[in-house]
Amino acid sequence: MERKKAPSRTPRKGVSAEGHLPVFPFLLFFAAPLLLIPTLLLPPEGAQRSGDAFPLVFGWIVFAGAGFIAAASPGRKGRLADLAVLLLLIWAGLSWLHLKAAHTGNLLHAANGFWTFALMPLVYFALRAVPNRFRRAAETLLMAVIVGAALFESAVSLYDYFVTAPSVRAQFLENPEQLLRESGLNIEKGTPEYDLFVKRVLDSSEPIGTFGLTNTLAGLLAPVLVLLAALLLTGALSRGGGTSRRSARLSWITVAAVFLILGLTLILTKSRAGYLALLAGAAAVPFSVRGPRRAAIGSRIRGSEPGRKRKALLISGAVIAVGVMLAAAAFRMGFLDREVFSEAKKSLGYRLDYWTASSRMIADHPLFGIGPGNFQNTYPRYILPTASETIADPHNFAFEYAVLFGIPALGCFLLFLGSVLGALRKQIPYEEISGESEKPPFVPVLFLFAGGYLLYTVLNFLTSAPSRLPLLLGMAPVFLALAFPAALLGARLSRLPSPALAVAAGAALLNLSAAGGIGYPPAALMIWIPAAVILSRAEPPADEVKPSPARRLLVTAAWILLFALYLGTGFYPILTEKTLLPRLDGMPPGEAEIALTHAADGAGRRSIPIRWALCTMAMYDEGYLPSPERESAWRAAREELYRTAPENPSVRGEMADEEFTLYEATGNRLFLDAACASYEEAARLYPTNALYHAAWAMALHAAGETEKAQDEKAEALRLDALTPHEDRKIPEELKSLLTSIGENE
Repeated sequence: MERKKAPSRTPRKGVSAEGHLPVFPFLLFFAAPLLLIPTLLLPPEGAQRSGDAFPLVFGWIVFAGAGFIAAASPGRKGRLADLAVLLLLIWAGLSWLHLKAAHTGNLLHAANGFWTFALMPLVYFALRAVPNRFRRAAETLLMAVIVGAALFESAVSLYDYFVTAPSVRAQFLENPEQLLRESGLNIEKGTPEYDLFVKRVLDSSEPIGTFGLTNTLAGLLAPVLVLLAALLLTGALSRGGGTSRRSARLSWITVAAVFLILGLTLILTKSRAGYLALLAGAAAVPFSVRGPRRAAIGSRIRGSEPGRKRKALLISGAVIAVGVMLAAAAFRMGFLDREVFSEAKKSLGYRLDYWTASSRMIADHPLFGIGPGNFQNTYPRYILPTASETIADPHNFAFEYAVLFGIPALGCFLLFLGSVLGALRKQIPYEEISGESEKPPFVPVLFLFAGGYLLYTVLNFLTSAPSRLPLLLGMAPVFLALAFPAALLGARLSRLPSPALAVAAGAALLNLSAAGGIGYPPAALMIWIPAAVILSRAEPPADEVKPSPARRLLVTAAWILLFALYLGTGFYPILTEKTLLPRLDGMPPGEAEIALTHAADGAGRRSIPIRWALCTMAMYDEGYLPSPERESAWRAAREELYRTAPENPSVRGEMADEEFTLYEATGNRLFLDAACASYEEAARLYPTNALYHAAWAMALHAAGETEKAQDEKAEALRLDALTPHEDRKIPEELKSLLTSIGENE
């Protein structure tokens, strides 16, 4: 059954009395899924540091702004949720401005982090701006894009797992030095970095798709699998009704095949959070799908209310049992390692370390947080000695919101989630999945996929992602072929009841409770998109009233201010970094310095790689051709680099290594003093790092400050004994040099 029709009234301007689709709403709801394709496929991990989200933010600001200027206000039922999202966006902006005013973090990363985070609310507002009468078509396109993106990521992942990874391992065993060069790495054999690289090549086989982390891929696949589980559970695709038996069988085979492909890919990711999200979501599906013409729980379950609940519980138990059996089968077949289960307790312990440090960060910055984009820079100051790594996020969405933007921002997000749950009780009767035929939009989806993949290819070259043209062109036919199953499933998924969408969003949220990445579109959008659909379904078409001129003017002014802020940010130096930095080695020194100076005055003025290149160039000029002018230029470049990265310990630690190496090569005491100062700053910003304290002790010993060197030696050895992680321990060669400090004094 279709939605209940609103009472007849005068049609809105721009909509014909016959209900024909006007040009603007058509472009709006077609353009949003078009931009959603690269939003889901581009690797999100580099967005906060490199500004990769710049063109995506531009598109979503245009679409969301155009939609709201046309509509000027969402419907009545979702107004509280929209207000909560708006307040969340405003508070995140205040956190960004607070960081900028105090200069307590990297300004480039802060701008990138804010706009990457703003992608989620912008997508949400763009979908909320689609007029009610066109939302069904928009939902079909959105679901088709989501399924197509998940299938494409699975195709890339399976190809890498079964073809690329074995080839790379064979190449490494034959010629490891060549593979290092091709990977752009300059690391020596025997170092911790080399051992880590070897482990990743030979032991790590988890697929990542087009992303940079396996947890990002799992965060996309798990909620999509929950939606497909809802289709499988209803059994509606196998019924006849108005559909031919052959067509019903084809639909059933399609959804089952897609479920198996995505499920296999999820298993290969070895993401425990993804497994848990899928299992919990699939177990909740029986309580979310409704029978025809009823709002009670259970899918076509007859009998009394308690009887339906018991049957739903039995189905949930069966789902959990099947999930356990599938995991056991995957383990027996070699797709899962023993460590996936045996290391679960250790993995939870690591997360407790992350959350303990995050709690301390929240206690120190409760109101505005540390600011967007700067978690990885600030976290080392709070990291525990036993923690496993320097992470990019807290691996929990609640901690991430509170740490980055403050406790009020987390409150706004929770208010938003509560409003979405409240809207589930106000759903208008919506067409359920049945045997009645509905022709899937194969042709529109094919054109959508063609345009979306072209946009993805273009944007890929504007980001820090590897630009492999042969791979992009080779995968284009695969992506276009996926349009057909995606269109079929998109039409079916758009008729799932809202509670089923809420369960999928809950699975995504559960995954982000342990895997992190609430700012990563592929994982986070599976929360925001279902939320927008659920709220829109709770609003009858009668809510589409003509906005007042004053409200439209206010919305227009707000979006102009947002767009002006966006254009004035200057947070997109990736093109300069991507085109200039690789060519520096082949350029004459004078020409390279001019090019770098020009870049630093433009889009790259807050880019750490560009400032680093300027600083090292000036430092080596002073090292081998000393003069007062060159020393002054080096000190100014070094000060500017540290000012650009005020809370970054790795910048100071790596620069100290360069300075100490230059001191050993030239004997110039100037560089030894600089190295001691840089190591001191690195140890202050990362107090539990044994390597920084050890290197600082060696530099102090070379400078003749024996007593202070012995103190740092003792601290380094203490921290080295505390950490159980080999990659964070002091190398044996350095440890033997360290222990000799003070023995002969």
